[in-house]
Amino acid sequence: MIPEWNPEGLLPPINELNPAGMDRSPYEIDLLAFIERFAISKDRCQILDGYLSHRAELHRMGMEQGFQWLNGSFAEHIELTDQRAPRDIDVVTFTFAGDEFYDALQPGQLRLLGATREAQSFLKQQYKVDFYIQSLRDAPERLVEMTSYWYSMWAHRRSKQWKGFLRVDLAPREDRAASVMLTARKLEFEHE
Repeated sequence: MIPEWNPEGLLPPINELNPAGMDRSPYEIDLLAFIERFAISKDRCQILDGYLSHRAELHRMGMEQGFQWLNGSFAEHIELTDQRAPRDIDVVTFTFAGDEFYDALQPGQLRLLGATREAQSFLKQQYKVDFYIQSLRDAPERLVEMTSYWYSMWAHRRSKQWKGFLRVDLAPREDRAASVMLTARKLEFEHE
């Protein structure tokens, strides 16, 4: 379940009714719940469209196992707090893809993984995603180090307010239904 935004327009980092419980950030949700909750404006629908298109590219190249952490101003009620629409969605993809997977990729496919500044810029412009990748096959020490890094970067705003973020499965089983749901939502906005 996705918690409601708190008065600061942020997802709470923990369940305040059970602060020591496991119901905490990153909140594990399904892709349909994510689309349902965050497709609340034309701007957000455009970002979600890019996000789903980028996921489709990952799936096309064979990256289907793992999960994604979703965050940034997209996960905030930025329209209320900063009187602006989100510009993109921040994504860290944790994947089981290993060296043999990456070695077999073509340059255009590598670009979709955002390994260079140019590729990062392309992904933001083309798909509206600020995209990062983390292999779940890394050495345990490295995996803990990088997970700690991303969690500490994402668990608060630059203003030092603590916040939560989301986790969705990388598998493509809900992507088609999510795309249909998003298309319906975009049509609703066109007819308002």
